[in-house]
Amino acid sequence: MPESPIHPGPSSHALLTWTLRRVRHHLNSYGYRLTQDGGELSDLFVSLDEVQRVLGSGEAHRARYLGLPEAAEDEPLPAVDSLDTLRRRFELNELEARLLVAAAAPGLSVDIDRLYTFAWADFTRKRPSMGFLAELVAGRFGFPAALDAFAADRPLRRHNLIALRHSEGGDGPLNHAGVVVPEAVLGWLRATADGAPPRPTPPDHPVDGDAHRLLTAVARQMALDPTEVLPLQLVGAPGLGRRSLLRAVLAERGIGLRAVEVEGPPYDAAAFDEALDAAARAARYEGAALLVAVDALPDDDALAELVLPRLKALSESHRGVLALTVRRPDPRVPQRLEGTLDVLFRQPDVQTQRTLWRQALGSAVPAEVAETMIRRFDLTPGTIQGAVRAVRHRARFEPVSPATMPAALSDAVRQHTLHTLRSFAEPVETTLDWADIVLPDETVQTLREIELQARHRHLVFDTWGFADKIPYGRGLACLFSGPPGTGKTMMAGIIARSVGLVMYRVDVSRLVSKWVGETEKNLSRVFDEAEKAQAMLLFDEADSLFAKRTEVKGANDRFANMEVNYLLQRMERFEGMSILTTNFERSLDDAFKRRLRFKVQFMLPDADERALLWQRMVPARMRVADGVDWSRLGRVFKLSGGGIKNAVLRAAFLAADGDGVLTMQRLMTAGKAELRELGRL
Repeated sequence: MPESPIHPGPSSHALLTWTLRRVRHHLNSYGYRLTQDGGELSDLFVSLDEVQRVLGSGEAHRARYLGLPEAAEDEPLPAVDSLDTLRRRFELNELEARLLVAAAAPGLSVDIDRLYTFAWADFTRKRPSMGFLAELVAGRFGFPAALDAFAADRPLRRHNLIALRHSEGGDGPLNHAGVVVPEAVLGWLRATADGAPPRPTPPDHPVDGDAHRLLTAVARQMALDPTEVLPLQLVGAPGLGRRSLLRAVLAERGIGLRAVEVEGPPYDAAAFDEALDAAARAARYEGAALLVAVDALPDDDALAELVLPRLKALSESHRGVLALTVRRPDPRVPQRLEGTLDVLFRQPDVQTQRTLWRQALGSAVPAEVAETMIRRFDLTPGTIQGAVRAVRHRARFEPVSPATMPAALSDAVRQHTLHTLRSFAEPVETTLDWADIVLPDETVQTLREIELQARHRHLVFDTWGFADKIPYGRGLACLFSGPPGTGKTMMAGIIARSVGLVMYRVDVSRLVSKWVGETEKNLSRVFDEAEKAQAMLLFDEADSLFAKRTEVKGANDRFANMEVNYLLQRMERFEGMSILTTNFERSLDDAFKRRLRFKVQFMLPDADERALLWQRMVPARMRVADGVDWSRLGRVFKLSGGGIKNAVLRAAFLAADGDGVLTMQRLMTAGKAELRELGRL
């Protein structure tokens, strides 16, 4: 028989030749479907000449309707490496393998694609149906058995080697559904070998030693028994090397890794299903591990509802490592995946971070830059490297000197730290510094102590080992209390600026919810996101959130107390810096006060302090008339710092409407107006 022009790849030629013989047999058996009333054939969209050319001609014996050579009744599949690998990895029997080859053939050869459309005699369909493929290859197995091989719990569909597509606009009988083979499976059938094993590549930064030992043992077990399911939770912040370490220890055993990223919120279930199906199918074919990145667990219930049921179903067919990357262990994971191991990735200590900064920055950058960054941030290796790369890229277009390097690196850290803190808080910046404050010496001394503790926390806790003596409550939580306008929020901003942190003012109205449990969930997210952002939290008017617990007289009291109890616990776990301001310190819960490192009382300024505030509130570029009596202003107007600020601003606008000079008269007029608005004049 002449060579058929099917243009196959080298590994698929034998499979396509086998398929052609099955088509011959099918046409010999069912060719009468193509005849019309007069006994002639209908060419429809594929000519008989093309069919004869593809199938070959010239044999002496011809079938009754088409004149085709006879084909073997039940020819077995040829031995092809790529097909043998598929059969072995997905545990396909002979009939299932026949159906897969027949379903894949149109994707491997244009000629067979067109030949199929002729053979099933229904040009309204663009894909081979279940019924057609069952007739094509069933042979001794029988048509019912072939249809049963398409069931959802059988390997072809359970492993997503095929997908069923009903005709547009209707569902119809199941055996009329079109059968599609994913491109990845077609690629495997074209291939001649399983592919080269992954090359071991060690992580490009230090990783936790305990995590390395545990994952090495897991990889060894997977190599010993590839059929066992090994569920893992890789616990830690992004950038700690969770994925890179798993990939490295698996590669040492010749095992690959397939990963799936969960995009959202909002979550696209269809897109996630498609990505997970493709990754699981590839992992099964390659004998690889599977990893799903779900760092928002356990706090995101919508993500849990999307991912966990699918992983539970997948665990029944997956083999080997099935890993999740999470920030904190989610108790629902071991409930769904029995035998889950938690692999903890700890934050590197100060000395390791110092080494990472110096290695990333290079010897040309002064060591003081690394020390500045260590004082400001507690970062993962991945974030350090990403920040340095970003600054080097920026330096191509804008000079970055050693003096400006810490600021540039800080900006890069914030850009590379993914967080959603803005959902509940707004960043607050200030241009003021310590020279602008007017407070009693004792208060300033306490505030300076807060600043130095924020600046040297890593040295004391990590380098000197105080973290071992204080297992919890290492966060720097402070309470600023006092009347409105006395500088509480201003001082919080000055401290944040002086230690290089961004301060976020928490919007309490976005946290509190009437639904049970939602307030606690929102609070948890605020602290979690603040840890990601390496930010300082400011809770203005904290008494509305941290109020005293009350005697339980009803359900509302019980739930309110639950919120306060949770807040006390979560605040104690928070290792960052937080400042709470209140005008009513007495309304705060006593247990909460005990957890505060510093409590600073802001008092209304005395006459001398008020005089200094009037004077310092005037910018250097503002023209001031001779004879302004700052002491008199301080004595006459008993205002807070905020009130004095408003009065000076009023006077500046009065000057703008006149000769542009700040005079005593304008300042007096503005001060009286401010007292009048306060109801004190």
